[in-house]
Amino acid sequence: MINAIRSEWIKLRSARSNIVLVCLAIGLPLVISTLIAALADMRDSDPIDVMAAVVLGPCFICVIMAGVIGVLGIGQEYRHNTIRVTFTGEPRRSRVLAAKVVVTTAFGLGIGLLTQALCLGVAKTIFSVRDIEVAFFEPGVNTAAFIGQVLLCGLFTLAGFGLGAILRQPAGAIPILVVFPLVVEPILAGLLGLIADNAGKWLPFQQGIRMAVNAETGPEVFSRLYSGLYFGGFVAVLVAIGWLLVERRDA
Repeated sequence: MINAIRSEWIKLRSARSNIVLVCLAIGLPLVISTLIAALADMRDSDPIDVMAAVVLGPCFICVIMAGVIGVLGIGQEYRHNTIRVTFTGEPRRSRVLAAKVVVTTAFGLGIGLLTQALCLGVAKTIFSVRDIEVAFFEPGVNTAAFIGQVLLCGLFTLAGFGLGAILRQPAGAIPILVVFPLVVEPILAGLLGLIADNAGKWLPFQQGIRMAVNAETGPEVFSRLYSGLYFGGFVAVLVAIGWLLVERRDA
């Protein structure tokens, strides 16, 4: 199993497309956070608003990019037929899939934590140089949102892996992963709201995103914890379906 994990890690860190996406996933949020910290006057701003504008908002780009890398982790192997070599070297497909899940999840969590920490550090440094007193953390709220977005990044990467395993083509899985949560689900939420009250709260990606915002509780929404559990269950179903299909289909 250790050899399988090492093999998947080598594939992940050596593919050129992944290297480019990692640079974008870290670089774009850093540029945005830097510009906001350098140009915005956020004196006396609410810590929740500061955290959302400078760290959580920009770093959602990292979440999307990490999901795309999750798709490529298995989709590229099917696209280039290298999956046959992988399964020849390790005929037990379950071991290969388990290694991919471990590496994918660890990567998503790691890049999410690193990107947010860098954005937070750069923003705090810039505000300090500008002699602006800004509070980033409010006890219990922003800390939970920070951790929630790290977990969201890991789950999004795993969701990309599940979609890639199901569809086996990055060209199909990536648009679904990007367009569905950002475009389709908000439209569906609006339409479902016309049919039944609170129906939109059952949309999985919207609940996942709530992990990284100030999650209010009430009949209209889940709490941050239940949003995470709900989205985590949805991701687990995607991975389980993809796992089953990979086990049963020809490579």
